[in-house]
Amino acid sequence: MLLDPGKTGQSLVEYSLLLALVALVAIGGLTLLGGGVSRAFEQAEGAPSVLDLTADFLGRINAFYQLNNRWPRSWGDERFTNLGLDPADWSQPVAGVVWNPNGPRIGLGNRPGDNLQIYVTDRNNTVRKLYDGWNIWCEAADGKCYYHTVAPENEVDLSTLVVREE
Repeated sequence: MLLDPGKTGQSLVEYSLLLALVALVAIGGLTLLGGGVSRAFEQAEGAPSVLDLTADFLGRINAFYQLNNRWPRSWGDERFTNLGLDPADWSQPVAGVVWNPNGPRIGLGNRPGDNLQIYVTDRNNTVRKLYDGWNIWCEAADGKCYYHTVAPENEVDLSTLVVREE
């Protein structure tokens, strides 16, 4: 059986056009999903830990104080921009935690209604669940962290912090 040369060239053009269309759809899909893919990689191994992020925030807060002789703002976007950060990058949980810079401290919390729960161990080895809307407060002055309220009996070991999806 002989092939018609005219039909063979036509088939190659059709396959090439189909392949180009599939490539365009794939590129468009990756562009649309780029933020979601980026957030997935954020939580991958090698991403900054809660300890690393907390240390960075506290360092930025102290540096701002040293430079300006006052603490950074504790409201609105300025609580991030005073620290040289883009508020949009922190509008969603990072490493499973909602970050709340507040003057001389950073609050680590979770959002009411989400499926993430935060647990941390206090200095008496008691595991404490962080209720929705509450914070763990870490002080820039000494780096100590406290469950819900800054008080000696509420000091926690931030290295024990666990975020669980429940």
